[in-house]
Amino acid sequence: MSTDLVRTVDGATLQNMVEAALTWLQTNRQTVNKLNVFPIPDGDTGTNMVLTMQAACDKASASNETSVGMVAGAIADGAWLGSRGNSGVILSQILRGLAGGLDGMDCFGTSDFAAAMRQASDSAYLGVGEPVEGTILTVIKDAADSAGMISSQSEDIVECIKNVVEACERSVERTPTLLPILEQTGVVDAGGLGLKFVFEGMLRYFTGDPLDVAPENKFKDLDIE
Repeated sequence: MSTDLVRTVDGATLQNMVEAALTWLQTNRQTVNKLNVFPIPDGDTGTNMVLTMQAACDKASASNETSVGMVAGAIADGAWLGSRGNSGVILSQILRGLAGGLDGMDCFGTSDFAAAMRQASDSAYLGVGEPVEGTILTVIKDAADSAGMISSQSEDIVECIKNVVEACERSVERTPTLLPILEQTGVVDAGGLGLKFVFEGMLRYFTGDPLDVAPENKFKDLDIE
């Protein structure tokens, strides 16, 4: 897809973005699984996030909605109903917050996206009884902060999402400094990395980068079968 300035996103484009996010997450699923040590080292964080995203996409595809608010709502409903595991539940809360921020809109721009990202972060934190930093919660919070900053400087959705992806990358890299179990094991947070792949898949939809070839894993992982 062209990388020309993209000022607004409509419902159809949002659905394409989320489908690309699912594909990219699926491509990197095993990388996420092999980093899974918190809260339980069962090696299924990537799988649970994929299943949650698949449910979100299925619901949106079946809705026949066209406005971005209605598509976002269908995505959130599907994610909630199909959420799997701790990571999937938090991901569904993030998508619920995004939908709340986009409610009633036909399309969204960078400022709308930034506001929805803030709501996504708030929703994720509120959905957890005892929030723990150094997890996917920290990553969505840092991503929302980045979206807020870039939205005041640019009207380009692609630039905004690019900055969100970069913020996720930085946030994931510092998760071991916030959560002792990660530092002790020598890995980054699996859920946070999974969220980074979600937003990176959305970015790849716009840039046309491949969605089926996983990059070399830069993070140490565990031998989880």
